[in-house]
Amino acid sequence: MRDEGSDGFAGLAPVGSYAPNGYGLDDMAGNVWEWVGDWYRPDAYAAEVRTSLALNPAGPASSYDPAEPHAPKRVIRGGSFLCNDAYCSGYRVSARMKTTPDTSTNHIGFRCVANDDALSQPGAH
Repeated sequence: MRDEGSDGFAGLAPVGSYAPNGYGLDDMAGNVWEWVGDWYRPDAYAAEVRTSLALNPAGPASSYDPAEPHAPKRVIRGGSFLCNDAYCSGYRVSARMKTTPDTSTNHIGFRCVANDDALSQPGAH
């Protein structure tokens, strides 16, 4: 597959190019994979559920990928402009994919989040 720009953008789309979802959130999936703070372990949520109720789990303290046990991995979510729902299993916000922190692809990014109170403070940018 290749990015043919059929959505009006070749490669990345500028932030806010599409209407927000029903919750008012912009760009939740599909433009770039988004880094999250969690280390990757395939059993991370299963281990958390065994010990307690998993509400907003903090993630494991270390990484382990059985396919590459010596390469630390972080979790990425949301898919990218290179994904297509016909072949990319991660093309949904709830999917957890993995990659090493030293990856250098152009379709991985991050999201900055602030609540309205923080933005209304003097000097906030």
